[in-house]
Amino acid sequence: MLITFSFFTSIILCSDLVGDRTDGSNTSEENITKLHGGQKNTAKNMKLASSLHLWPEAKCKLLNLDFGFNAFDDQYRGCTELLEEDVMPKILTLEKAINLEFGLAWNRAEVQWEQIKTQFRLPPGFKDEFGTAVIVYTTDWPKENPVYKVFNENVSTAGKSRTHYIQNFHFKSLHFYLTRALQTLKKTSKRRHQTFRGTHDSYEVSESVLRFGRFTSSSLNIEVAKEYYSGLLFEIVTCFGVDIHKLSSFPEEKEVLIPVAEKFIYRGKKGNMHVIDSTCELCSYFNCALFGEEKLDVPVCSTSGKYLYTHVSK
Repeated sequence: MLITFSFFTSIILCSDLVGDRTDGSNTSEENITKLHGGQKNTAKNMKLASSLHLWPEAKCKLLNLDFGFNAFDDQYRGCTELLEEDVMPKILTLEKAINLEFGLAWNRAEVQWEQIKTQFRLPPGFKDEFGTAVIVYTTDWPKENPVYKVFNENVSTAGKSRTHYIQNFHFKSLHFYLTRALQTLKKTSKRRHQTFRGTHDSYEVSESVLRFGRFTSSSLNIEVAKEYYSGLLFEIVTCFGVDIHKLSSFPEEKEVLIPVAEKFIYRGKKGNMHVIDSTCELCSYFNCALFGEEKLDVPVCSTSGKYLYTHVSK
């Protein structure tokens, strides 16, 4: 069923929680590795932190982590077929033409996907564009300003209004294909995942409902999160996060990618960890915005039975 809610409370955290990510070509201690949660906690990487954070505010200025009112959170319910077959291929071609770096990143990822896709047992309906989108998102290219960085910066603000999305968000195709990749992969699993995420700075956290408001990575392996941890360490239970480590260039990091619209509750501290639990709802202000649907005043939250999970995968 669909339920509408209004949310007013928020928590204040360092921006590292919501996506400080550094990727790298290898996983040695002298190089930067790929998890969105931050850099490995080495002297060299700590010195590089000021230039490697994902968002402009990532030098640990305070970020209001609330319900992500300005995030673009479309789940494309009821319009996926038309978008996949007709509209989005045209938009992808246009966006590749007007954004050279995105176009090159997509073309590189297409080649990589063709080389590796036969290694996976993919669910029915998983299209090549979905796999390509995952590779674009999880690849640190170009080094100077990776596509995932610019993309996620835009995702967090593209939902100011439908007009803002139409006129200013030039990653419509990547958002659609990445969202569809997670949706399609999730259909084959009803597991909740217990994941972990490390950050560098400590702030007081007050109880709240929240969304990350952008695509967010975590790890199934707490030891991976600890490598990124010198301030806050989070335990996250996610219903809609998808284990994508087999598609990743860094499978040892056991990455779980959490969608923009998933709703969470901050539960408090457990030892040195802050605990955040999913409500097993996807809450969106937008749906099929490309076809004229305006932004809602309050989000619509899906509690579809197929997403009522009972087992936590660790």
